This record gives sequence, C-alpha cells and structure tokens, in this order.
Amino acid sequence: MSGTPPPGRLGPLRYELEHRFGVTFVNPGLLRQALVHASYINENPDDVVESNQRLEFLGDAMIGLAVASELFERHPGSPEGELTPLRAALVKGSTLARVARSLDLGNLLLLGIGEAESGGRARESNLADAFEAVVGAVFEDRGYGMAQGFVLDAMADEFESSVSPDFQSNPKSILQELVQSRDGTLPVYRLTAVTGADHARVFAIEVLVSGELAGRGIGRRKTEAEQAAARDALKILTG
Repeated sequence: MSGTPPPGRLGPLRYELEHRFGVTFVNPGLLRQALVHASYINENPDDVVESNQRLEFLGDAMIGLAVASELFERHPGSPEGELTPLRAALVKGSTLARVARSLDLGNLLLLGIGEAESGGRARESNLADAFEAVVGAVFEDRGYGMAQGFVLDAMADEFESSVSPDFQSNPKSILQELVQSRDGTLPVYRLTAVTGADHARVFAIEVLVSGELAGRGIGRRKTEAEQAAARDALKILTG
C-alpha cells in the first residue's frame, strides 16, 4: 500500500488556493511537486521527477522576504532590534507548520510507506517544508507578486498575533524555539561582568548557541541583560 493520497486529492487544495487566495496555477504539476516528500521518491522513482526540496528552498526565501517587508510596513517606528525577533518567530518551523495545517497539507503529502506510518503527515518539519514548497511553487508559476500575496493572506492570523505585547517582549523564548528547531540544543547564558554601585548595577551577559558566542547584552537586571543578548543573537542568526 503506497503512502500517496488517493487520486484527485489535490483538487481541494487547488480549489482552496484559487477561491480563498486567488491563486490559479498555470502549471499544476508544480503544486503536485510541492507535496512530494523525499521518502516517496525513494519508493516510487518512476512516478515523479523530483521531491519538493528545491521548491522548499525557493519558498523559504520568498517567505522570509514577504514577512520582512510586511513587518517593515506594519511597524514604521520599530528599530531593527525589535523587527528581527518578530521575523524569527513568524518564519520558524512551528509557525509555518501551523499555517500548513490550516491548508490541510499533511493529508495531501505524498509520502513513502514508512514515513506515512510513522506519523509523517503530522510531523512539524514535513508540514513546514510543505508550506514553503507550496509558496515556492506559487512563485515559480505566477511570480513574486502572487507569491507575496499568498504568503500574507495565508499567514494573516500569525501576523495579527505578532502584535501582542507578550510576543514582542520575549526574545529569549523566540531564540530558544529557533535554536531548538535548528539543532535541538538550548541557548546558554553566562554572566561576564557586573559593574556600577550596589544601587545601580549593570550586568553584562553573553549567550552561546551550540557552544559559540551568538550575542551580547547589558541591563540593570540580569534578566534584562539576557533579553538584550537574545535580541542580539536573533539579529545575527536571522540576519
């Protein structure tokens, strides 16, 4: 039994893209390719030419640009240090996977038997990759303007949640999620200096990612310095 969805399963997605987002594919083969996981290629080498990995690469860049441009327009008074963690949280895997679920991409993925049976349709990385690949397919088929509009429409709820105070004020959590999604480790904060009088101390903090220095911050409280270091690291890691 194959891991592929029954014939015709792309129909609902094409209808959704056309009627909800106004995206009509000139080459629907690109949409199918966007849903082909590498495990399916391994088991069905004669069925399709390639997996969704190249489209995923293209879509990843397209999403990053669309999100950065939208944040730039939405927050005209915000400095780079505030925009960077917002962008990092919007383009991280868990966010893109949530958007993919809203499009039911998990049930449409073409998977190998083993990947399908081991929960591949619900796997966060597969879902995020699929959304990136669909965006890449839209870009390749219809160009930048259509792809940008699709990204902003599909991620509209995520953008609305990004304006909440909690979202913007917690770069440590955003950095932790980003680092965990990349290599499965956690950021490490270390105190490097304490200066000033007892009533006006200034703390200096460094944050390490995978054992390497990723950011520095200072603050009147240790937690404030850690937040500043996390913002600095996000600026570098997502820049």
